[in-house]
Amino acid sequence: GDVDMTNPNYAQYLTPDGCFLIKPLGDWINRTTLAILLVLLIAFLPLFLQMLTEQGFARAISRLGKQFLSLSPLYEVQVTQVYFNSLMTNMAYGGARYIGTGRGFATSRLSFSTLFSRFSDSSIYFGIRLMTLLTFFSAAYWKWPVLYFWISIAALLITPFLYNPHQFVLTDFILDYRDWLRWLGAGNSSSNTNSWISHCRLTRIRITGYKRKRLGERTPTTGFISRAHKANIFFTEILLPLIMAIIMLVAYMFLHSVSNVEEASNNNGEANSTLIRIIIISVIPIVVNLAVTIAFFFVSLGLGPCCAMCLPQFGKVIAGIVHTIAVVIYIGTFFLMWVMEDWVFAPTAMGIVCQVFVERAIFAILQHLLLSREFGEDETNVAWWTGRWYGKGMGGWAFTLTMREWMCKVIECSVFAADVFTGHLILFFLSIFTLVPWIDKWHSAMLFWLRPSRQIRPPIYSLKQRKQRRRSAILYGILFVLVFVIFLAIIVVPSVLKPSVSLPDQLLQYLNGRF
Repeated sequence: GDVDMTNPNYAQYLTPDGCFLIKPLGDWINRTTLAILLVLLIAFLPLFLQMLTEQGFARAISRLGKQFLSLSPLYEVQVTQVYFNSLMTNMAYGGARYIGTGRGFATSRLSFSTLFSRFSDSSIYFGIRLMTLLTFFSAAYWKWPVLYFWISIAALLITPFLYNPHQFVLTDFILDYRDWLRWLGAGNSSSNTNSWISHCRLTRIRITGYKRKRLGERTPTTGFISRAHKANIFFTEILLPLIMAIIMLVAYMFLHSVSNVEEASNNNGEANSTLIRIIIISVIPIVVNLAVTIAFFFVSLGLGPCCAMCLPQFGKVIAGIVHTIAVVIYIGTFFLMWVMEDWVFAPTAMGIVCQVFVERAIFAILQHLLLSREFGEDETNVAWWTGRWYGKGMGGWAFTLTMREWMCKVIECSVFAADVFTGHLILFFLSIFTLVPWIDKWHSAMLFWLRPSRQIRPPIYSLKQRKQRRRSAILYGILFVLVFVIFLAIIVVPSVLKPSVSLPDQLLQYLNGRF
């Protein structure tokens, strides 16, 4: 029942033993959400008053309605995060410069892969980390005001695509999915600037910088980016991820504190170590990726030079196999965590949050403190997957570059799995709107405030192009639906059936820290 908070000894009335009073937390969420919504309404007050004094009440209400129908609050969340990320990045790495963007409307449609690569570092990665944390909170303590935070965090993920013209045309959406899959696998047989590996490498270059240019060496397309000073990035890129990982570990251990006490009383004082458990589960994918990448390195080294003539995409195939294994490994660790939590979703979600932040801290240390400077354009990545290390101009650096690239590949496998999950999650959510009738007209009216009769006409394709687009849309549409069904099955089926899966006792003891 209700607990009288005015009583100084209220804690003794909490039942059962070990229960924590979280009612004040719910009251704080209610007050905070209400305050944020009031501030949001006040932010539109200057615009309303200006329109009211200049054009009257009707025009003021109409303009305010257009702002809300255009989902401008979501846009402001995204823009504020991009501003903040740009400021912090420029303070840590430098490179601030003016980019002339013009003052016109963006009327051309950009592909999903282009938008994903442009906004992943500034808002999407930050948004998906917050969403995993909010997933745990919603599963553990759901309150209707939490819906506001879901909307705000979803804005960080979907706003770049929401304001993309003609985003929800079904055929173009499915072809976007096709191009995104190709973007993920490109650049591993030959250098390709429009690829996931190029995007990942450019993100890493601002940390490591380039090796010094040698006589006769051509300048990279990105220019010789200077290496960030360790003092500038120590707090934001090294210390802060460590602090966040420690906070999440403390929260996970606190979540299991009561159950561990009960476990100790039932097992003669032997309790599970949740700290060791979550660290082991966080390290498992890294260790497996270490083994898989070095194993396929020797495969590519032995078979690559002789298979290149009959299979030009040999490097792409090897990279695809390794990256697919990395995705499967992370799905396996998710199920391992779920089994150890007896199919209870809330602590499992908190365990995934811990795994994300612990691995982020580990990779931050590896990238910022142990990785040497980048070599050339993309020679080492192509050489790793194709096995052709000769003719790359590496000279005496070949052995050390191999060890460096091994470390890069381990990090890239984890980043690839995260990008695959994040990209599919965004696409699954956006695909819902493609099924709405006349969605493109409504969407264009929202973006440009134009009647359907005055909107920009879609491009005209020839008969051959229409057939090719229709064929590709059907093929990749089936693939998209299949992946969506698998994704739902991974989440829903264990939640409903709760199969009786038990791990071997010896393995369970090791995972729980009882050696």
